Amino acid sequence: MASVALIVLAVMLALALVRKRTAWARWRVVSGWLAVAALLALAVALSPGSYELRKFVGLCLMPAGLVWLGLLALARVLDQRAARPLAVAALALWLLYTLAGNVWFGSAVQAWLQRGYGTLDPFGQGRFDAVLVLGGGVEVSGEGAPALTAAGDRVVLAARLYRAGRTPVLVASGPYLPLAGGRAISTAAATALIWRQLGVPEESIVLLDGPRTTTDEVLALKTAAAERGWHRVGLLTSAWHLRRAMGLCGRYGVEATPLPSDVVRLPRAQLRLVVPQELGFSRVQMACWEVLGAFAGR
Repeated sequence: MASVALIVLAVMLALALVRKRTAWARWRVVSGWLAVAALLALAVALSPGSYELRKFVGLCLMPAGLVWLGLLALARVLDQRAARPLAVAALALWLLYTLAGNVWFGSAVQAWLQRGYGTLDPFGQGRFDAVLVLGGGVEVSGEGAPALTAAGDRVVLAARLYRAGRTPVLVASGPYLPLAGGRAISTAAATALIWRQLGVPEESIVLLDGPRTTTDEVLALKTAAAERGWHRVGLLTSAWHLRRAMGLCGRYGVEATPLPSDVVRLPRAQLRLVVPQELGFSRVQMACWEVLGAFAGR
């Protein structure tokens, strides 16, 4: 109860600051907002048994959360000053910002993109002559050390498919990246390094160095399959990326079986997910990128 009372006090103080800002001296306004932040921080400290409340308040105090609250406050101030068009514009900007960083919205769009693919079992699709893993699962430091990205599940899943006997060959694809000292390494080679560390022998790995887009990767796969006599090929990537990737395969006459990884699940209702945050911005941007890529045909 103490934490709730502190939050109510913080909101009341913030509203007073918004109303009295022009009448108060600057130092009083600054002190008032510092007091609001202190009250919210104290509310978090006094809420050991309320995990969601602590997370919600904590996210509100993060940069993205402060911008979110600031835009809402700006819309309120403009409305009070009878600047109705500007208030509507500020509120519209607040709504757009809310959607841009909303985990629910980003997850819902990605779930829509992966319809028909997210429920496929990669281990239940039979045996393949080769499995191509699209780039994007690995990043490389300036010294050349590989690391998995947020989409790194595809790299690990490929190694699991190999060890389960679903394919004798893993194919890595990706562009070249500059390294310190004027050197360069492809993300395909970085992926291969991780596979070797996971027990996949070098002779079972094929590299397609250089492709920068999904179209380039599909065309490189078509050439490699023809040269190496692969008849049944698996295409492994994020479930929400498969719709576009399989569409490109159909366009360029590449027969491949979709293999989904890092399937996005809709999160359960949580108070903290209302606040714009990193995961939300990431998922919304990835979903928008997919839609844009589909329109661009890449």
